[in-house]
Amino acid sequence: MKEQKNLQDALTIPGIVPVIRLKSGEKLPRLLETFQQAGIRAVELTMTMPDAPGLLRENRRRFGDSLVIGMGTVTDEITAQQALDSGAQFLVSPFPVPAALTLAKAQNVPMVMGAFSPLEVFTVYRLGADFVKVFPLNVLGLNYLKDLKGPLPGVKFFPTGGITLEQIPTLFKLGVAGCGVGGALVRSDLIAEEKWDELYSLTRRFIEAVPERKLNR
Repeated sequence: MKEQKNLQDALTIPGIVPVIRLKSGEKLPRLLETFQQAGIRAVELTMTMPDAPGLLRENRRRFGDSLVIGMGTVTDEITAQQALDSGAQFLVSPFPVPAALTLAKAQNVPMVMGAFSPLEVFTVYRLGADFVKVFPLNVLGLNYLKDLKGPLPGVKFFPTGGITLEQIPTLFKLGVAGCGVGGALVRSDLIAEEKWDELYSLTRRFIEAVPERKLNR
């Protein structure tokens, strides 16, 4: 259980988790190294990447305990098992997948389970997911998340979908446990042009946008 607690801490401190969808794994090691050096403690690969399980295994070996690497776009029991067999340190789904949660719990691996409607949020919470991924946040909006917090104070929210740098302070003031950040942070143009220094600086801005009390808890 101590190991699971450490994995959860990596997801919630600083609370910025890059969501990575690349067309190939060629530049993935350098990308992960940049995030790690900037202060990121956990990243999410996605099952939609070519040979995602292989990339997960390869980079788990490369980074060891220095970076927590999970697998997202887990949509059923099969993809959940593939991710876990490849060494995923946490799972992320876009919608409720109870079978994936069962597998994750059996291996003491945290699960960030997706939900859209209030009923789905409550269902995922009752199922025992470690975090509830409100998705897609860019469609639902910040007020939706704020309204959910009232009747569901015990839920650890982990929103994803179109999150921008400007939204980070507000999200954490609303009490989210963390958030998954895709295109606004995992910039395809910077990766294609290998502008790693710019990506490092951008990552630092995301982390520094998190309220200080969250970082120091």
